[in-house]
Amino acid sequence: MSAVDLDRLARLAGIEPAFSDYFGTQTRVGDQTKRELLTAMGFDVASTASTEAAIRALENDCGGASKSAGRCYVAPALKTGRIWAVATQLYALRSQHNWGMGDFTDLQRLATCAGSAGAGAVALNPLHELHPMQPEGCSPYSPSSRRWINPLYVDVTRVPDFHESPEARRFAADEIFDECVARLRASELVDYSGVARLKRAAFELLFTSFHERHLQRPGDARAAAFRGFLRQGGVALERLGVYQALTEFFHARDGTFGWLQWPAEFRYPEAPAVARFAREHRDRVAFYWYLQWIAAEQLAETAAVARDCGVGLYLDLAVGVDRNGADAWADQEAILERVSLGAPPDAMNALGQNWGLPPLSPRTLRAREYAPLAELLAANMRHARILRIDHVMALRRAFWIPLGAQPRDGAYVDYGFEAMLGVVAAESARHECTIVGEDLGTLPDGFRERMREAGTFSSRLLYFERDFHDGRFHPPSAYPELAAASVGTHDLPPLAGWWTGADVALRERIGLFPGEQSARDAFEERRHARWMLIEAFEREGVADVAEIARLRDDAAAGGTQAVFATLVSAAYRYLAKTPARLIVVALEDVLGEAGAVNVPGTTTEHPNWRRKHLLPLEEIDAQQLLTTFGSIFNDPLFKDAISNDPDRMGSTFQRPR
Repeated sequence: MSAVDLDRLARLAGIEPAFSDYFGTQTRVGDQTKRELLTAMGFDVASTASTEAAIRALENDCGGASKSAGRCYVAPALKTGRIWAVATQLYALRSQHNWGMGDFTDLQRLATCAGSAGAGAVALNPLHELHPMQPEGCSPYSPSSRRWINPLYVDVTRVPDFHESPEARRFAADEIFDECVARLRASELVDYSGVARLKRAAFELLFTSFHERHLQRPGDARAAAFRGFLRQGGVALERLGVYQALTEFFHARDGTFGWLQWPAEFRYPEAPAVARFAREHRDRVAFYWYLQWIAAEQLAETAAVARDCGVGLYLDLAVGVDRNGADAWADQEAILERVSLGAPPDAMNALGQNWGLPPLSPRTLRAREYAPLAELLAANMRHARILRIDHVMALRRAFWIPLGAQPRDGAYVDYGFEAMLGVVAAESARHECTIVGEDLGTLPDGFRERMREAGTFSSRLLYFERDFHDGRFHPPSAYPELAAASVGTHDLPPLAGWWTGADVALRERIGLFPGEQSARDAFEERRHARWMLIEAFEREGVADVAEIARLRDDAAAGGTQAVFATLVSAAYRYLAKTPARLIVVALEDVLGEAGAVNVPGTTTEHPNWRRKHLLPLEEIDAQQLLTTFGSIFNDPLFKDAISNDPDRMGSTFQRPR
């Protein structure tokens, strides 16, 4: 095969010949990378004849290329005014009733508090299904499935079958159970294994009761609702249940956690061995369908309660799935196991990033007229009034890294931007769901402009909205209207941690800096950033003379928690002065927490995706912390553009009946 043929096939398949990183350094994609990526896509490049055949096939294939974006839906309140949202990780919510991690009942209570404070939305981490046999694999951004829900968020005591089952009620009234729950609630970090053991035991009792009292009774209404859920879920739900049952079986037998370690005859959902297993273990498969059903019921109920409070759920779609999980097994044509998503070098990651997540196949998307993307979006928009799309640049292009290679050996692959954006716009309109794109990092030329034309909201972070040369913070007027403005994200420290430099100290302590000088540079940059932030606060008048003086004295002392109340008030008043239609308030900032939710580049070095909030919901409510914080958005900086009328905000997120 000639280099010319290889280059030609690579271009036709969407592999870009070179890429530039954050620093402007250009790298040409090597022939070996092209071969590996083309092979992962399903092209035969072993010979000249096969390569030429692939070229001819692509030249004759225009599938899906003509689709274009008619605009994404924008909620009325965001068209004519502004709203603010409270953001949290659902598992992090403490309460006197949950079993050691936040659940859907906690979310209902938070939505009620947020609505009373004048907020228009509650923003959450992805609620995706994780690995039932591996509860410690808790990152919501590396899920087993993006289409289904994590049942650990179910409030067991709110499931109808709990009240019908004497066995389940006895289980929850047992003295040992009380001791376990008290320990799980009191822990600083979520004990996922402990929570999973308790809930799993309860789920087994609930399903037994449901099976005996409903499924086996002809004409039973609850059984009919369950079967309707199965019909609606179709093949995707059927395969999820089979996958979960297989995972349980092989974990018990071999200690494995996913399909890549199973015997070969079980690695394909269409295989005869899989069909035979599903028939022989029908009840176990149904058990996993049942978990999805009760999770979907509670999420729907939660969304309805939130809407009645004038609050919409602001959900999150992760960029990919675990290659050893349910989605990757269920559709191996659409999800390419031999490639990883990542990113070229940038200011935060000098060596680039390899996320270990398999990408969607652009070839399969076109062949199926983008149905896999449409179905994924629909599943996540069903109960969302706003949906954040993680790493939204993947609609245009994604950075692929051959399995086992380094980011420097990767390449960008084009997805057909207009077609992908057209699907997002269509589903957004169909579900009346506003789209926020996480558009941080290295962006293609014109990307943000095209997304704005399509009516999507850009992510703008106070931490990042700075001049590249002198570090000054951009003025509020520089923010676009179609933006979700926030201080940071789950991958960055809360304000208290940023101001004190706790995040830099942590990165130094666990060895994330390549040398002592780079650590010193990071501390010096943070010192400079504190002064630049104070300068911005003073320039925009979001803190008075006395407050500015306190911040200066504290910055000179190296940054402490003593000025946190002043700092957080000024920071969010600064965001309130921007024209951004959506302001996102981290609950960590409301509570004055310093610990990071997640530290990129770590696994066991930091308790990622485990830290709970300092105060339980009952205290947050009793102290009216959200109401007090909400006063920032009721002053002249904000109130003229936002409606705090609960009736109006309710209608904003109310679907036509």
